[in-house]
Amino acid sequence: MKAIVMRKYGSPDVLEITNLDRPKIKENQVLVEVYASSVNPVDWKIRKGLLKLFMRKKLPCVLGGDIAGRILEVGNKVQFYRVGDEVFGKVDIIKNGAYAEYVATTPDHLALKPQNMNFEEAATIPLAGLTALQALRDMGGIKAGMSVLINGCSGGVGSFALQLAKAFKCKATGVCSARNIEFAKELGADRVIDYQNENLLELQEEYDIFFDVVGKLEYKKVKHLLQRGGVYVTTLPSFNILLLGSIHNLVSSKKMKKIFVQESKKDLELLADFVDAGLLKTHIDKSYELDDIAEAHQYSESGRVVGKLSLKITE
Repeated sequence: MKAIVMRKYGSPDVLEITNLDRPKIKENQVLVEVYASSVNPVDWKIRKGLLKLFMRKKLPCVLGGDIAGRILEVGNKVQFYRVGDEVFGKVDIIKNGAYAEYVATTPDHLALKPQNMNFEEAATIPLAGLTALQALRDMGGIKAGMSVLINGCSGGVGSFALQLAKAFKCKATGVCSARNIEFAKELGADRVIDYQNENLLELQEEYDIFFDVVGKLEYKKVKHLLQRGGVYVTTLPSFNILLLGSIHNLVSSKKMKKIFVQESKKDLELLADFVDAGLLKTHIDKSYELDDIAEAHQYSESGRVVGKLSLKITE
């Protein structure tokens, strides 16, 4: 099968197309013929070696966490899925990789594809959508009527978080550059802050959840923007969050947390329900062929992606 392999850390040039053996499934796994994947910031952060302390992959390896396709084989202990089922999901990016024509994975990493999306669209949902959902619901304790600020609302995780905040019937404030203000409004933002022309740290409002998607504002800089009982959630690991967070959260009414996204069939099904109900959509900024993976990584790394980048694997 065709796959993108990384044999060493480095620039996008270390990503090479090669032929690998098709995975053999275990009795509790399914084999998915992958039609589409997507490129997420975590992919190039792993490629550059920036996350070695947190998620060391054994080299050579295949990158990528998102898949959408059809089930080709089913292990004899798998009950829910059948050959031919259209699925989408997030594979374990440490043990597995999605930049390949076939992926063997366990059923709890998959869900049936949203009916209102094609494979390319569905492949952009899992990692970013799960991150947004689990950050707001599990870390932030989101409830109807809350006030939520999303710093970095125009990228993959941020655009889904903005829509999910509205789906949970919250007041949503998005932070992005001037060129993406209209995009944020289209996603349902009640208010959009242009960080280039307005100092976020000087806001007079207080929020129940401050979700720092881009990981550029430490808790200590924004804690004054949290209401009593408010929660700061970040996507970026730091010394304060990992080592001091649990102690801080025991003594302070304001909490700081790091989202570590988890594979979840139940959560994927919830995201699919939101999609089919018209409450969640994806915006594909650019679509790439497998041969153009280096270019896709370069664009993702530029920080200018609006929404998601899709990766076509097979027709």
